[in-house]
Amino acid sequence: MNSDAPPVQGNGAAPGGRRRWALLTLLGDAVAVVGGFLLAHWLRYELRLGPDLTEFQFTPLREYWPVGLTFTAVMLVALYLYGSYAHRRSIRWLDEVPKVGMAGLLATAAVIIVFFLFRPAFFSRLMFGYLFAAGVGLTAIWRYALRVVRIARFKRGRDVERVLVVGRGNMAKMLMQQLTATPGSGLQLVGFVDHMDGDDSDFGRFARLAGPDGLAAALTEHRVGRAIVALPPATTLAVSEAVEACRRTGARCTVVPDLVDIQAGRLHTEEIGGIPLFTLSTNEIAGFNHVQKRVLDILLAALLLTILSLLLLIMVVAIKLDSRGPVLFRQVRVGRNGREFDLYKFRSMVPDAEEMMEKLYPGSSSEPLFKRKDDPRRTRVGRLLRRTSIDELPQLINVLRGDMSMVGPRAQVREEVAQYDDWAHTRLRVLPGLTGLWQVSGRSNLSFEEMVMLDAYYVGHWSLGLDMKIMLRTIPAVIRGEGAY
Repeated sequence: MNSDAPPVQGNGAAPGGRRRWALLTLLGDAVAVVGGFLLAHWLRYELRLGPDLTEFQFTPLREYWPVGLTFTAVMLVALYLYGSYAHRRSIRWLDEVPKVGMAGLLATAAVIIVFFLFRPAFFSRLMFGYLFAAGVGLTAIWRYALRVVRIARFKRGRDVERVLVVGRGNMAKMLMQQLTATPGSGLQLVGFVDHMDGDDSDFGRFARLAGPDGLAAALTEHRVGRAIVALPPATTLAVSEAVEACRRTGARCTVVPDLVDIQAGRLHTEEIGGIPLFTLSTNEIAGFNHVQKRVLDILLAALLLTILSLLLLIMVVAIKLDSRGPVLFRQVRVGRNGREFDLYKFRSMVPDAEEMMEKLYPGSSSEPLFKRKDDPRRTRVGRLLRRTSIDELPQLINVLRGDMSMVGPRAQVREEVAQYDDWAHTRLRVLPGLTGLWQVSGRSNLSFEEMVMLDAYYVGHWSLGLDMKIMLRTIPAVIRGEGAY
């Protein structure tokens, strides 16, 4: 990122500001849950959704208020115990929803047990289902609305915390990319301080602010509120020196364990007598993990091909009418374990686009991830296909054939794979994906090295939950069209 970023108001939310946001979240949750209770009663007893109710079975709202208040109290306490009111900038909305759902389940179970055992009045069982759905749904919507407001404030420079990363290793680079790709965190990356001398270059769009001896000066000059120390195991700059520099300048210090730089999997923490222990585990896509991922791929690909069949037919006709040449574009890509396969896309360029490339862009054949926003080789329909990512839909056929997965690393050409180092080769352990971390984090706006890092991270941290999150993030990413050209 450019270090000449416009000045922001302060280095982050003060404790008083954090408490106000926590209180606002709590009050909003309470209103949402009570609103869900009122909505549930209206759906069951006013709209009569569900089995018919006799006059004897009709229970007025006043009889239900103990249920509503108990449900609200239990749900708010559960959310508090889940840490939903703690000040954590990096949590995503999709990570909040499961906690809201679990709190709703606990609250529903509590009111069912208490009131079915001790209340004499007739309560509809369906009412409790509506209560769960409405309470959780409205709370999740409120949390999303609050997040939109906070992101808008961050974009105006309010409540933003300026952050500097210490290190230039794989983990430091991953952190910089993720900080930039998560605007909802309110953490503004100003650049990084290198952990070694000898290379004064920036890392893509991220500015190198200083060498190992310039940390304290960089913290002061750039008004940094927090330094995230992500140093490789062997480094010129010691962690203790970085912590001391933060202490002298008043910046908060966050340290990333150097084990994470191995990028081998998830890091689990525990402690014995106050001594932290870190256990590294991997979630390889093999055995049963491979089976469940493959079953999900087949089901989703078949479902999408069925739902989108009319759109696909319209695109076939449009491409044929727009320009001569085949409808589908085939290209050899490198997949799992280096196996090559033919990747399918809707053709978005003129038929002789490959021959024209060197003439229009000399030397581009050796440039990884080569794309240009104003590429004249694109057809009229092709511009629409690229901007909306519809050109990628034929890859659903590759998913059914087993060449690709719904989620995974980007399928790359031979020339790009030839530039891999040992660490980058980890991304070839799994099937390439129709979507992935690279696609939802900026696509063509990211450098080749950033793309490889994101894919290697995915391989080491895979889970079905991560796949679901990426697929959900794909929808707004496609709508925004960021990096799609």
